[in-house]
This record gives sequence, structure tokens and C-alpha cells, in this order.
Amino acid sequence: MTAVETFRSHNMWHNRMEGEEADLSTHVIRTQAIAEGRTWAMTRRCDHIVRNADGTVESITSYARD
Repeated sequence: MTAVETFRSHNMWHNRMEGEEADLSTHVIRTQAIAEGRTWAMTRRCDHIVRNADGTVESITSYARD
């Protein structure tokens, strides 16, 4: 299963599907990016991976439904 990933790159916060290059959304403010990433993950019923600015994983939340 793929996941929505929230990460920092080029001084911006981005959301994308894990393994994809195209962004789902781009944000200046981290909390806005996380909220948007959560919405994308809930809609797609998948995990939401939030990364710190250094790329390490801060949290993984599953929105997959059985």
C-alpha cells in the first residue's frame, strides 16, 4: 500500500504519494502541509507519513479501513 508523505524540500513543505515525484500540494507552513496530507491520506484510505525537516520519520498514522 502506498502512503501520503509530508516532507520538506527547497524551503517548502510538500505532500506526495510515497515513491512518486509529483506533489499533491505545496505549503509554506508545516502545520498546513500536515493537515492537507492527513486529508489526502483519509481520502485515499492509506498511511500518512510525516517527516521532520531532516528527513527522519516523525510519525506514521494509518487511515486504512479494513
